Amino acid sequence: MEFLGLIWNEAVIRPLTNTLLLLYVLLFNNLGLAIVAFTLLARGITYPLTLRQLRQTQKMQQLQPRMREISERYKNDPQKKGQETMRLYKEMGVNPIGCLGPMVIQMPILIGLFWAVQNVLPTTPERMAELGTKLYSWLPMLNEVIPVNRHFLGMDLGLEPMRSLNVLALFLVAVSAAAMYVQQKMTVVKTTDPAQASQQQMMTVMMPLMFGGFGLFFPTGVLVYWVVSNIIGIVIQYFVTGWGGLRSSSPAAAGLAPSLAAPAPVKESSGNGTAQPRPNGQDRGGSDRDRASGARRRSRRSRGRRP
Repeated sequence: MEFLGLIWNEAVIRPLTNTLLLLYVLLFNNLGLAIVAFTLLARGITYPLTLRQLRQTQKMQQLQPRMREISERYKNDPQKKGQETMRLYKEMGVNPIGCLGPMVIQMPILIGLFWAVQNVLPTTPERMAELGTKLYSWLPMLNEVIPVNRHFLGMDLGLEPMRSLNVLALFLVAVSAAAMYVQQKMTVVKTTDPAQASQQQMMTVMMPLMFGGFGLFFPTGVLVYWVVSNIIGIVIQYFVTGWGGLRSSSPAAAGLAPSLAAPAPVKESSGNGTAQPRPNGQDRGGSDRDRASGARRRSRRSRGRRP
């Protein structure tokens, strides 16, 4: 465990702490701007993985009808069901694990930033001394900015919204929950399965509420990162998949629906000799039976003529 803690500290905590402080120096000793810049940097680095995740997720959603068909067909043969599912993944070029890439990377960044904000905002002399051990010796300018200015737009970035009761900080909690709701809603796919629709609705509501509740007890600096990251995620997802579940049905599109409908099939004449009308005004000059009778009369007259 001590070895894992050393790896975590050297691979995540120290790099994030020093990066945040370096951005703080470059951005006029403003920790809020440094967190925003750090968020843009992190999202830029993970953009290729995010793009891959969104495309893989979109493909997975498009495969749901075929996967349900496989599940129904091989419900009594789990081995065959698994083989057919993997064959479908291979055929469509889908990797289910690819959907988890950005999430796996984002969570350590979020947890690491939580501790980085805690590190750069020490509240005791002991924490101040501990911060000195985490700074890189080849960046001497970082020692000169300690302690940092922890205020941004009237908020104390080191305090949790539940403790500070700052109006803007509490508003950020609501924004973070709303942004996550929008992202969840954009990924929802219409389904006729009541169980799946109920599960999607529950996840769409519960996840934002859960993370909004967590935001009340996170340092406000971490909350700034979370809000900016979610807004960037919404923009990226819009350009990749569109509004998804947020897009309402267009009245204009609904008005065009009848004209796009398939034409009714041509009705044949009934066996009792009653002529059936043709659709779309095709019944011109008599019925099919009348035309057939006329053709037979012309045929008999032609046989009676001498060559």
